[in-house]
Amino acid sequence: MKFYGVCPASCGEFVQGFLDNEEYLSSYAINLFSVATLEEGKEIIQKGPKKSRRAMELVFEKFGLPVDETKNISLNIKSQIPVGKGMASSTADIGATIKATLSMLNKTLTGEEISKLAVKIEATDSLLLNQHSIFNPLTADIKKYLGGINDAKVVILEPSDILDTKSIRMTPNYKMYKMQNKEIIKKSFELLDEGLAKNDLNLIGKACTYSGLANENIHKKPFLEKIIDISDKYGCYGVNIAHSGTVIGILMHREMDDIRLIEYLREDEMSKYYKKIYTSDIIDGKVREEEEWNILKTQK
Repeated sequence: MKFYGVCPASCGEFVQGFLDNEEYLSSYAINLFSVATLEEGKEIIQKGPKKSRRAMELVFEKFGLPVDETKNISLNIKSQIPVGKGMASSTADIGATIKATLSMLNKTLTGEEISKLAVKIEATDSLLLNQHSIFNPLTADIKKYLGGINDAKVVILEPSDILDTKSIRMTPNYKMYKMQNKEIIKKSFELLDEGLAKNDLNLIGKACTYSGLANENIHKKPFLEKIIDISDKYGCYGVNIAHSGTVIGILMHREMDDIRLIEYLREDEMSKYYKKIYTSDIIDGKVREEEEWNILKTQK
């Protein structure tokens, strides 16, 4: 018998930076997914990614079950999520595996409990939760739950370049540079909080743009200011980035004309760097059952 778990990607973060001397972020989910499949009794055991295999073991440990039993479980990951771009590919693999393991064991955990398991493997994203939040990626502590976002999509600019999250955090003076941004990040989180509470895309977009520009002292994004100008010209709400990745997102209402914007971006010189430009819907976070994922795939 096969057991499935599904977890969405992110397009970076709305906001990320230091509050009260600790790092926090607020990710958002998009409709690209990682799917984990577990199966017992196969002649050839597929190990799957090392981090995902460890996630399975942690679920067994959580419920006091022998970890050795996982050696007979085949793990397969199929993912639509680009790797090394700041789109939470690793978090999604881990989250999907945890969900599939819970299904196999007929157990449940909250989003908070799943995040606490995931962070034992590596820094994680808030998209394992079913609510937007101000979230510590190193401890999985939640500073505050935020409101939701409806009827929004994002035009994603994805370069060929990749970036390892760990390498960003190991940058000399990383914390010092982050602390230099603390006032603008505080303001950005306040705008985000208000925007999500009111479902106000203007405020959400402003928060994202402020945070993205502040992060330029950590990792510069080619053409960022030009992309912001284009976003403004087309009446979009703002620009967000993967703070420890390479993608950029332009936030739009679901009814806006993304095709015309994408055509314009592809005609610009920046398309030589951002070779993939496409649209994704912004969706609720959390890990999912296969059935819920199938419903999402059919939605327009």
